[in-house]
Amino acid sequence: MKGMKYACLACLVCLLAGMLAGCGKPLEVERDTVYIQKKGTVVGAAISNLDKDYYDEDELKQYVDSKVGDYQKGHGEDSMEVDRFLVEEGVAKLYIKYASCKDYQDFNEVTLFSGTIPQALVEGFDFNAEFKEIKEGKLAGDVDKKAIMDMDAKVVVLSEKVDVKVDGTVRYVSSDNAKVSGKDTVSLQLPEDAEDGEDPSLVYVVYE
Repeated sequence: MKGMKYACLACLVCLLAGMLAGCGKPLEVERDTVYIQKKGTVVGAAISNLDKDYYDEDELKQYVDSKVGDYQKGHGEDSMEVDRFLVEEGVAKLYIKYASCKDYQDFNEVTLFSGTIPQALVEGFDFNAEFKEIKEGKLAGDVDKKAIMDMDAKVVVLSEKVDVKVDGTVRYVSSDNAKVSGKDTVSLQLPEDAEDGEDPSLVYVVYE
């Protein structure tokens, strides 16, 4: 009996150790961000500066919960959920967990794909862009898109100009307006001549 007790205790210790090892720090950002996780899930962060004279925090949260609830009714409760919502010093930060890129894409009405390069080609993405290599944390020289398309790597394709974080190392990006924020993160900026702050062109982020 005593041996069984210690065996159960040992199993519990191993289980807790595994859980702790698999737990990472929650995403904390200061700019709109899309975080593509290894398991295919997505964390989206929306950061907004608010004028206290024109917003009510409770009403804003009710609005977010309503929109998320409406989406869940048509796509299932597991399709997305609000992870955190807070307002600090006039800045609203909303973190939402999505079950897939498709859920993020459908809910936000944007383009977002994540997968291998062959999968992207099958989905119709033609890689018709000018690619920049990332070396030592900076954008380097141009790279032929044919060389990119032959790589055994993963790619994120999106229409938003936001920060993109991946579980890996970013190697190439198809935006001249990108800034490297770390080995796993690039910040996609709008071009200076973009009209009304919009730029619908797709951006490819290739990583390994």
